[in-house]
Amino acid sequence: MKKFKLFPLAISLSAMAEQATLPIQQTAQQNLQIQQEKILPQLSFETQQARAATLAKDVNYTLEQEKIRQEQERKLAEAETRVKQEIGNNTLLLSSATAKVYLDNDFAPMWSDATATRTFLKEYALFAVSSVSNKAAGILQQILAQPDGFLARDILLTDAFLDYLYYNKNVSRNANNWLYNLGSYRTSTPSVENISSWVNAVKNGNAMQFMNNLVPRNHLYQETTERLLAMSPNGVTASGEKKVSKGKSAKSGEKTPVSDATTFYKLALNAQRLRIIPSFNNGIFVNIPSYQLYYFIDGKPVLQSKVIVGREDRRTPVMYSKLSNVVVNPPWNVPPTILSKDIIPALAKNPGIADARNYEILDGSGNKVNPYSVNWSKYLNTKNIPYRIRQKAGDDSALGRYKFNMPSSDAIYLHDTPNRGLFGKTDRALSSGCVRVAKADELATVLLREAGWSADKQQKVLDSNKTTSARINSENPVYLYYVTAWVEGGKVFTLPDIYKLDQNQLKPNLNWQIVKNVI
Repeated sequence: MKKFKLFPLAISLSAMAEQATLPIQQTAQQNLQIQQEKILPQLSFETQQARAATLAKDVNYTLEQEKIRQEQERKLAEAETRVKQEIGNNTLLLSSATAKVYLDNDFAPMWSDATATRTFLKEYALFAVSSVSNKAAGILQQILAQPDGFLARDILLTDAFLDYLYYNKNVSRNANNWLYNLGSYRTSTPSVENISSWVNAVKNGNAMQFMNNLVPRNHLYQETTERLLAMSPNGVTASGEKKVSKGKSAKSGEKTPVSDATTFYKLALNAQRLRIIPSFNNGIFVNIPSYQLYYFIDGKPVLQSKVIVGREDRRTPVMYSKLSNVVVNPPWNVPPTILSKDIIPALAKNPGIADARNYEILDGSGNKVNPYSVNWSKYLNTKNIPYRIRQKAGDDSALGRYKFNMPSSDAIYLHDTPNRGLFGKTDRALSSGCVRVAKADELATVLLREAGWSADKQQKVLDSNKTTSARINSENPVYLYYVTAWVEGGKVFTLPDIYKLDQNQLKPNLNWQIVKNVI
């Protein structure tokens, strides 16, 4: 291992720091004198003495803090220099953060636990081939090219791990960008708390436990990544079965041969999408491109239903929420987008549709307005519409007989629909963003029983046409996600990419056989 003499550099930087301190001291003394001249004549002699002493302490504290800051910068600059010398022509994603890890730990190796190292390399390799990051594959190749036991390899591992740690801790809140807008991921330094937790785990011999806590427990993620590690991006043709299976998956119904390379990269990308979904134990799960809903309680499937999701120009978003209540006989308050794009043009052609569809038109004060009294053409191609439109509850309501509310910034929810025939279509990306549930009555029945409603009460409320809300008592998380390929029960399943979110996926130049040999 190379040794480097840092003393000349340290002496030079120290001298520079002393010179830089002089102007600070002079400025601080001048400020103290000015403050004394302004304040002291107004005070008693004793108060003047105490005040002067306090000001002097403040100045000294500021000077000490500045000296500490400059010393820390000097040491970090030295550490960064040594790190760059160690890694040679290799590059780092987070050079300053990586250098600080080694500075704070006297350049002790961070990757002495071989099992933890292999686990990390496996997870980072899966991340690298997904194309979520356009730099991870190059960073991984640098690591694989380094021999064991050298500090350079240790440093490159740490830099890659900080990248992975940042991704791991932030991917859930950034899923719609990083996982569905490929090329948008940019790494950053993990929080001080996250880095400290990892460093402490390494020091205490708990590196493997720390790594295990970062690996998703979702069984579909685990099965999919196991298959990836057994595959090759170049090779024979694999048969991907697509069919509806019992339980947690949503598949369509035919066998299609798919290229092994195509399947490999598709699985790699979707494995990253699966990592943000918990195990399928409790809650409602909707895989958007499958057009299916599953409701699980204690790991058991209670309900499976076809759904209709948003069309391509009004996509159902990937999101996590919780059911708050079930509304029986819900009125439909027309959202602004549908109002401006759909309803206003229809009213401009024929105001009579308001009565035909049971629309109530309300002005800004909540007063009902005659649809024939409004010049609807005036409000075409504008969002500044001074009216609200509400559709009365009933069999013909756009929301059907049930609405399942959940907090959402996009005003997305699950609901019934009177257009039952649409569930017979294969392509069911037909809504304006919300999710229409074919078995809404069955879902409502399960949830209302949990809320303490009897079958008789449910029927009476339905017959009354009166809008009634029932609060959800149990924890019912809702996951709307978008996964187009996965492995379950040893079979590869693929779905159409209905929103074209997989199209920009790259195929990183990475020797997968070397990866498998290392891990």
